Amino acid sequence: MNPAQSATALLQLVADNLTTRREALRARAQGEARALLGQAHADARKRVRAALEEARKRGEERIARAKAQRKTRERLARQHRVKGLLEQGWARLNETLLQSWRDPSQRWQWVERSALRATSVVPGGSWMIAHPRDWPVQERERLRALLEAQGASLAGFAADDAVAAGVRMTSGYGVFDATLGGLLADRAAIEARLLFHLEKEEG
Repeated sequence: MNPAQSATALLQLVADNLTTRREALRARAQGEARALLGQAHADARKRVRAALEEARKRGEERIARAKAQRKTRERLARQHRVKGLLEQGWARLNETLLQSWRDPSQRWQWVERSALRATSVVPGGSWMIAHPRDWPVQERERLRALLEAQGASLAGFAADDAVAAGVRMTSGYGVFDATLGGLLADRAAIEARLLFHLEKEEG
C-alpha cells in the first residue's frame, strides 16, 4: 500500500470511528432522554395520583363534616322538640291530676287506692293524714272507716296548705306520699314515660 492509500485508509478508519462514536453517543443520549421522559411521566402520574388522593380525602372530610353538622343540627332540633313536648306533657299531667282531684268520684278512687297501698306496706299502722285544706269532712270520715276496715287506725288529720291535691299518709317512719307533689317527685322517670306516650301520639 503506497502512502496515498495508507492515508486514505487511515482517514476512513478515523471517519468510521467517529461515526461509531457518534452513533453510540446518540443512542446513549436517546436512552437517557427516554429514561428522563419516562421518569417525568412517572413523576407526573405520581403527582396526579397524589393530587387526586388529596382531593378525595378533602372531599371525604367535607362530607364527614357536613354529616356531623347535620347530625348535630338534627340532635339539637330533636332536643328542642323533646323539651317542648315534655313541657306540654308536664303541664297536661299536672292539670289532669288536679282535675281528677276536683272530681268527687275520681278523688275518692285516688284516696282509696293510696290508703290500700299504704296499709299493705305498713299493716296495722296508726296513720296521720296530711291533706288539702278544702278536702270534705265526709271523705275524711270515709277514709277513717276504710283504715279501720283494713285493721289500721287513724292518728288524725292535718290540713296542709302545701298540698294542692292528694294525701300524704305517715305512720311512724313510714311515709306514703300520694300528694300531687309526691306523685310527680320522680320527674326523670315520669318524663321518660311521658315522652314515650307523647311520641306515640305524634306517631
